[in-house]
Amino acid sequence: MNYQKQIKHLWGIPSYRVRLLFFVVLGTLAIATSLLIQDPFWQGLLSNFAVTFAAVGFIDFLWDVLGGAPMEAGMRESFGEVNQRIDSLNQALGVAADLSNSHIGIERVWAERRDWESDKQDGLTAWEKRICRAKEVDIVSNTFKSHWTYNDSFWDEFLESIKKGTKFRLLIYDPDSDILRIRSKNENDPETKKTSEMALEIDATLKKMTEKINRLDKSVRNNFQIRLNSKHYQMAQIIRADKRILLALYLSKRSGSYSPTLQVGPDSSFFKKYADQFETLWEDGKPFVSRLPKAPVR
Repeated sequence: MNYQKQIKHLWGIPSYRVRLLFFVVLGTLAIATSLLIQDPFWQGLLSNFAVTFAAVGFIDFLWDVLGGAPMEAGMRESFGEVNQRIDSLNQALGVAADLSNSHIGIERVWAERRDWESDKQDGLTAWEKRICRAKEVDIVSNTFKSHWTYNDSFWDEFLESIKKGTKFRLLIYDPDSDILRIRSKNENDPETKKTSEMALEIDATLKKMTEKINRLDKSVRNNFQIRLNSKHYQMAQIIRADKRILLALYLSKRSGSYSPTLQVGPDSSFFKKYADQFETLWEDGKPFVSRLPKAPVR
């Protein structure tokens, strides 16, 4: 910074000259008066005043010469950013406290189900492995037309788990129900010959699931149960593998791919609520009887 130029600039401001001269004159008068008065008390008091006025004037002048106003503005801006960061940190700590102290149990959050599917740690591939290793699997889905349905390698492994005792319950909409027609209209689902696309997807899913069930020996087919929901509007896709739940929260006027997705851990309030929600929907569901192949005629 060019200090001589800054001094000339400041001295060229009339109001600044008056303010500076005010401190100089008051300081000079205080010193002169203290020298004329013989009383030690007043001498000391006026001397202190003189030093104070001189110091204030000098510091004010030095501050302005060094560019104090921009520095002060910069400091205010910096402190403002610090305060914003502190507020954000406090909010984050508040959320962490809620998750911990209230045992909500949310472990992961994704903006959309498509983001979850590609997650390397807890995405679709990880959940396929969890389901195949689980002893109990419960799923609530609109149509269950997804990667789950058409991944043959997944079903080969999962059916082996079912043969060994894994219990699997699947609940989807009844393709002929009024509640599905409401959901279809909500999603702006196209119709084909007066049948919604969602209904066709459910029919395809049931056909696929029938094929899977028919691959099981009759003694273990009860481990694979399907029910159809015709009473309740499903607010979320619920996938439970033992003590962990995956939630995809359905949105109005959006398909399931856009659903915000949460992973919920064991022994938590969220886990208990959505496990109970599955039981409520399951109890009101209508059992689907798969079309088993007829015995050959002899």
